Amino acid sequence: MLLVTPLVASASAMETGSPAAPKGLHGFLLRPNEPVTHTFSRTPAFAWAPVRGASCYEFELATSRMFDGSSVVWSNVSADAQSGKHCRPVKVSFPAQDNGTAGDEDSQEAGSAPQMVRTTVAPIRIPAVSVNLVLPWFTGKPYALYAHVRSVTTKGASRWSRPFGFDMRWEELPVPMPSRPGLVRWTPVEGATAYDVWYPDIGKQLRTHTNVADQREFYAFHLDDGWWGTIKWRVRSVRQVVGSIPNGLPAVSYGPWSTEYATTNPSWVSGKLTLGSAVSDRVSSPKTAGAHQLMPALTFTGDQDFRGTAYRLFRLYASTDRDCVNVVFRSSVVGGPAFAPRVSGPLALPTNQDELDAALFGILPSAKTEGAKTYMSDGTPLVSNETIREGGGLLRVDLPDLDVTTTRYFWTVVPVGIRVDESGTFQYWDTEIPQDACQAGRLATFGKRSHAAITTAGSPFVSGLTPQGRLLAQAGRRPVVYSTPLIAWRPVVGATQYEVQWSRVKYPWRKRGSTRTFATTSVLKLSPGLWYYRVRGLNAAQVGTAAMTWSAPVQVRVVRPTFTISGG
Repeated sequence: MLLVTPLVASASAMETGSPAAPKGLHGFLLRPNEPVTHTFSRTPAFAWAPVRGASCYEFELATSRMFDGSSVVWSNVSADAQSGKHCRPVKVSFPAQDNGTAGDEDSQEAGSAPQMVRTTVAPIRIPAVSVNLVLPWFTGKPYALYAHVRSVTTKGASRWSRPFGFDMRWEELPVPMPSRPGLVRWTPVEGATAYDVWYPDIGKQLRTHTNVADQREFYAFHLDDGWWGTIKWRVRSVRQVVGSIPNGLPAVSYGPWSTEYATTNPSWVSGKLTLGSAVSDRVSSPKTAGAHQLMPALTFTGDQDFRGTAYRLFRLYASTDRDCVNVVFRSSVVGGPAFAPRVSGPLALPTNQDELDAALFGILPSAKTEGAKTYMSDGTPLVSNETIREGGGLLRVDLPDLDVTTTRYFWTVVPVGIRVDESGTFQYWDTEIPQDACQAGRLATFGKRSHAAITTAGSPFVSGLTPQGRLLAQAGRRPVVYSTPLIAWRPVVGATQYEVQWSRVKYPWRKRGSTRTFATTSVLKLSPGLWYYRVRGLNAAQVGTAAMTWSAPVQVRVVRPTFTISGG
């Protein structure tokens, strides 16, 4: 009998005795030769020393060193009698996580059967694997998560490797940044998908996907500066599972609360409504369309419409044209000099006199909708982008990237008044349409452009097999790998998922394939030859499209493995 096998499956694979267990299993973020660590802020990839004669590998990730069924988080081990005997795709199914809406983690009806996710996992042909999961932050004693691997050869499966244990943990805490009146602002945290802000003096928490939060609770229906003069606040990072994992892992995990900070706001000054800065990871002026990575907060001063009438409720609009006709974002009603988008819902506006009286002396709660009926000045019913619709799902509270050299978003603010119908029910009406406000000069701009995924540092983050079958990080600007390459990149601020595309030519780009992943690594199934790949983040909170900025194309050459003939 003749066996045609790759170089790594040479004649030594036919030696007597069971195959040895893989050694050197470890996690890594960018390159497999990084110093070994047991703590990660985002889902790592895994690598190990190759086993001679291995046709493929089976890998498991679990919350227990026992790797029993209830603890397994990810596995490509088949459940049939062929486990450890073949190298074919494995069909797996597991309960879907209920991602719901941030802050509404009990949205699945009690007693209802969980939805099942079914997927196919390809065979692992190289001594490395990328796990397509967002692992939550959590720690254990000694570790919270464990991985092991075994090889599959012509003689069957090897023993399982020694488990590699690790924890998932944040690397830093949010730190306050200079802000504007009516806002709090902090540094983004790698691995975070959202942030909770806590105002301890009023016992209120809110959630946002950006790095700013407004103080609308302190301003709405309050006229005394004492409500907002000094505001104490704390913030923590949130890592919410996006995608599907088996039950047993928390859907949401948290970093620790920051120390208590205090922000001071000036007294309210009545006057003509004037637009201010856009604030997120950067601050841009009304006339300069600075490119923000994150959805910015929008600030203003004054309270008077064009007729000189003063109001204390406001709504902001963002459009794609300077006439403010093509509106793409509608804020909720706010009472302060700033608006920052939230994913925990808008304020529940008073709908009658009794509720208004209570609001004058208390704090409005957050809700899935604004509660009261709201209208534009022309009578068009209005639904803000912060509204949590029936059925849940992610809110569209962000805007897509633009080419800031030629395009920008235009925004304005309009006052909001209260009308009372015959039944005594309150309705909230804009006093101006955005078009009129913009044409009259109450118009500002901001840009939105995410940073491209960083796929290289000196040399690309590409790992692949050497002719000796070892998995190594490839040196040089044009890496060459034998068999399948594993690529990595640094996380993109605001991204909840990533898309990878590959092409045979760099320009013009002609997509030959693509894949999506929740991790920051991916194994590319490429045939021999010259290839280019690129990576971009996907932000599920964006209006219209989740697509973010592409990285520059990276060249990689895949060389056909050398073959030998073994007799038996």
